[in-house]
Amino acid sequence: MHSSLLPMLAAMLLSPVSAAGVSGTAFGFAQGTTGGGNASPQTPSSLDELKTWITDDVARVILIDREWDFTNTEGHTSGKCCSSDTTTKCPGGTSAGQAWIQDKCDDGTWVSCTYDNAAKKPLDVGSNKSIVGVGNKGVLKGKGLRLTGGANNVIIQNIHITDLNPQYVWGGDALTLDGTDNFSLIGRQMIVSGWNKGGHVTISNNEFDGVTEWSAGCNGKHYWSLLLLGLEDWYTFSGNWLHDLSGRAPHMGTDHDDSKIYFHGVNNYFQDIDGHAFDVDTNTWVLLEGNYFDNVKTPMTDTSLKSGAQLYTTSTVNAASGCVSPLGYICEWNRNGGSTGAWPDRTDASVLTGFSNLKEHLISHTGVADVPTNVKANAGVGKL
Repeated sequence: MHSSLLPMLAAMLLSPVSAAGVSGTAFGFAQGTTGGGNASPQTPSSLDELKTWITDDVARVILIDREWDFTNTEGHTSGKCCSSDTTTKCPGGTSAGQAWIQDKCDDGTWVSCTYDNAAKKPLDVGSNKSIVGVGNKGVLKGKGLRLTGGANNVIIQNIHITDLNPQYVWGGDALTLDGTDNFSLIGRQMIVSGWNKGGHVTISNNEFDGVTEWSAGCNGKHYWSLLLLGLEDWYTFSGNWLHDLSGRAPHMGTDHDDSKIYFHGVNNYFQDIDGHAFDVDTNTWVLLEGNYFDNVKTPMTDTSLKSGAQLYTTSTVNAASGCVSPLGYICEWNRNGGSTGAWPDRTDASVLTGFSNLKEHLISHTGVADVPTNVKANAGVGKL
C-alpha cells in the first residue's frame, strides 16, 4: 500500500452516538451491517483488554471513552530513511517534508530516522464488532485499525486515531480494508484499501483534515488521503468534509483484470485542496452528485478522463435529468465554486446502467447549495 496516514483519523459511522453504543442504522452499500448487534456495551479497563476485545472473535460493542495511548508501548526503530527531493527537501516551504521508511533509496539520500513501532502494526479487528467513541473522548493514539482476512460486519463510529509517525511516509495506516466485507464506517483522516476485497462500505460524515507540519509537497497539506484499490468494492461516500489536502482525495481504481469498484459520492464538501481531489483509474464506475468544490486546484485529474474509468459527473441539467429513467430520481448536479480547476462533464451511460441494478443501495441527497453548511455542522468527532 502506497499510503501513509498522517495524524488524526477519526473513524465514525452513521448518526448520533450515545453511551449505550451505536445509534442509527447502516445505509448505502453497507446497509444491513449490525456490528456487535445486541451485545451489552462494555468499556475496557486496560490497554491489553482493549486489544483483546478488538481482535477476538466475540461479538462486542466496545465503548471508547478516553484516549488510549499506544505510543512507546512496542519500542522504536532507529535506522535510515530515504530523503527525496520531491518529498523531504522544503526550502521556503510552509512545512517540513516526509522521509520514506523503505528499503531502497534510488532517487534520494539516506537520512537518520527513528519511528514508533506501534503505529506500523495496526490492530486486526475481528468480525461482528462495534467500536464506538463516546462524545468527543474516544481516541486511539499511535495505533490504527485493520480489517483483513475475511473480517466482516464491523461498525467503527466516532473514533479519533492520531499520531501515526506523521513525519514519515509509510509511518502507519489509520484504517486499512483488505480482504473484508460488510461494514460501515466514518473517519476523520486517511483510509486505505488493499489489493483484495474492501467489500461493501459506507464512509460518511468524516472530517478529512490535512493540516500538518510534515507534507510531501512542502505546503502544510497532507497528500496521502484515500487510496481505494480493492479487488471488488462498493462504496457509499457521503457527507464528508475534505480540506487542506493536496492529493488522493480520493484516488481509486486499478488495472487489475478482475477488479471492479462502484463508488457513489454524494453531498461531500471539498475545500482548500492544493492539488487534486478525484483521481480515478480504470475498472471503476463512479456516480457523483451534489458535491461542492471550493478552492480546489484540480477537482478531477485529466488522467481520470483518459484512464478508462466510467464516470457520471452530473454537471448539467441534462445530466441530472438523465438519472430519472435508470435510477428513478433526478440526480443533484455538482458545484465548482471558487476552484481554479474545471469540473468535467462526463455522462458515461454504463455508470447509470450499473447503478440501476444497485438502486436499493443508493441514498438521497440534499441541494448542493446547502452542502458546505450541512457538512461542516455534522462531519467529525463529537458532532454526531
